Amino acid sequence: MPTTAETIRDALVTARRERTLLEIAELPVPASLSDGLAIQRDVSRRMGFADLGWKVAIAEDGTAIGGLMPGPWLAAGETYEGATGAELRVEIEIALRLVRDVPLRPQQPYSRAELLDHCDKAYLGIEIVESRLANWSGNVAMPLWLTDAMGHGGYFVGQELPKTVLDDLSGLDCFISLNGVTIYDRPAVHGNGDPMAPFLAWANRKEEGLGPLKAGQLVTTGSLCGGVLSPGKGEVVTRLAPLADLSFTLR
Repeated sequence: MPTTAETIRDALVTARRERTLLEIAELPVPASLSDGLAIQRDVSRRMGFADLGWKVAIAEDGTAIGGLMPGPWLAAGETYEGATGAELRVEIEIALRLVRDVPLRPQQPYSRAELLDHCDKAYLGIEIVESRLANWSGNVAMPLWLTDAMGHGGYFVGQELPKTVLDDLSGLDCFISLNGVTIYDRPAVHGNGDPMAPFLAWANRKEEGLGPLKAGQLVTTGSLCGGVLSPGKGEVVTRLAPLADLSFTLR
């Protein structure tokens, strides 16, 4: 009989390859967050994904958690194609590019300034959250959510931003429209206050988990607008005002 890890891994690999959705009630739940991360790693390897980037977050219990972002990165004007029936959410974020490796260093935690010094550029980033789990919002246990890379679907890399934007979000606003209709327009707010907090927590994790932070990878620091549900498909305009904007198509 397949183990919990094998059952989830095989279901997610099939769902990704066939662009289908899975019913949460039909899947077992990993015993721990670390088990969820291990399954995610296995899914990524089975899919042959490259480790081009990371989405990072902090769980309710304070544990640093991450999701692999395999790329390829999308650019302004390009199209993201979702699976039939999938819920698509748009997140306005700030991404950092690593210019140096960040090796695991549990006995000597990185400081915020030191971690920023390992990054040479910041960008406007737009994450598309498209989980392989149907009806996941508010219904999925965190260990199972981790197996699906926290719902990572795709990532648009936009204009370069000053790294200092991470120091103070005041005066910034997040705007999203679909086919000319505004669906979100509010001040930029990060769930952890400091957008660097999840990145710092992940860099200072106790175990390697998903893999190392390497030069050239992108790290996205978390949403400044929550996960904004797209009510349909079409032309999307996103803006981190007054700094940058990015338009694309959802199909």
